[in-house]
Amino acid sequence: MTASSLRAAIAARPLAARTLIAALGGVLAGAVMSCAEFDSTTDPAFGLPDIAVATPSFSADIQPIFDRRCSIGGCHSLATAQAGLVLTAGRSYDALVGVPARLRPQLARVVPSDPANSWLVHMIDDDPAARFGRQRMPLSSMPLTENQITTIVNWIAQGAPRN
Repeated sequence: MTASSLRAAIAARPLAARTLIAALGGVLAGAVMSCAEFDSTTDPAFGLPDIAVATPSFSADIQPIFDRRCSIGGCHSLATAQAGLVLTAGRSYDALVGVPARLRPQLARVVPSDPANSWLVHMIDDDPAARFGRQRMPLSSMPLTENQITTIVNWIAQGAPRN
């Protein structure tokens, strides 16, 4: 089939069918790109300050990490919600603190004051044994920086306050 005969065949279809085909193509493209492996930047901190925060605030220090590294264009947006986890602002805290991990239900995603038993820490850690053989998060890009991990661990160690 030549390009001109393909265009003619598409043009002959009713408008509703062409609209549906275009919409389905867009949905498929979005699904493929929503949690794909790609190197989106050479900045390991993804534009965030790369400092370990000793007394982090959830809204000022933790949520921005989730926004840049996990939810916006990543696997844990409202649209993708991998492992049933949404890490967007306004949803992430309730989805994490005290909630059993879908991939490891005997562990909570975040155990306040106990980073060593928090599934989130296991999944961002560089130790494969801590992740029970699962791939390190975030899947779609470079690992979190050591300072980002330390900031998350510090927040959990301080009781994972909603602040």
